[in-house]
Amino acid sequence: MASEFEILLNEYAAKVVERAKSNLRIQRTVRGKKAKRVASGTLLNSLTYKLTIRYRKPTLDFTVNNKEAGQYADVIEWGRKPGARMPPPDAIEQWIRIKPLKLRNRQGEFIKSTESNIKSAAWAIAKSIGENGIEGIHYYREAIQDTWPEYKDRLMSMYTKEIETRLLLNKRTRKK
Repeated sequence: MASEFEILLNEYAAKVVERAKSNLRIQRTVRGKKAKRVASGTLLNSLTYKLTIRYRKPTLDFTVNNKEAGQYADVIEWGRKPGARMPPPDAIEQWIRIKPLKLRNRQGEFIKSTESNIKSAAWAIAKSIGENGIEGIHYYREAIQDTWPEYKDRLMSMYTKEIETRLLLNKRTRKK
C-alpha cells in the first residue's frame, strides 16, 4: 500500500512530465529562427518517470519509455557541444522526411526533395551539428523548476515525517 508520501511524489512527478511535454510543444526562437522541437511526437509521447522506493528511500527518475526516443532525448534536453561526433545522418534523414523540411541549394533556392537531395541535406546537417553543436531546450529541467515551488513545502514536510517515522521505528527496534 502506497504511503501518503509516495502518492504525493507520484502526483508531483506526473505534473513534471505534463509540464515537460508542454515545454517540448512550445515554439522557440533558436539562433534567430522559429523552431518546433516536435517532429514525430515519439519523444513527447514517451516522457515518463520512475518512482523507486528502496529501504524506504525514494528515488525519482524522469526518463523516456521508448528506446528510439532514448537515443536522442538527452541531446534535446542538454544539446550537443561543438566539436562532438556528428549524429548519424540516417536519423537526420528520417527527421527531414517527418518534419518535412523544404530543401534549398547553395544559392538559397528551393529544390525538390529527391532521395539524393535528402541524403545530401542530412549529411550536411549532421556535419554542421557535429561542428557547431546544438542548443538544448531543457524541457525536463525547466519543468522541475516550474513545478517545484508548488510542491516544495508539501514534499519537504512529508519527507520530514518519513524520516521521523523511520527514526522512531529504528529506536523501537533497538530497545527490544
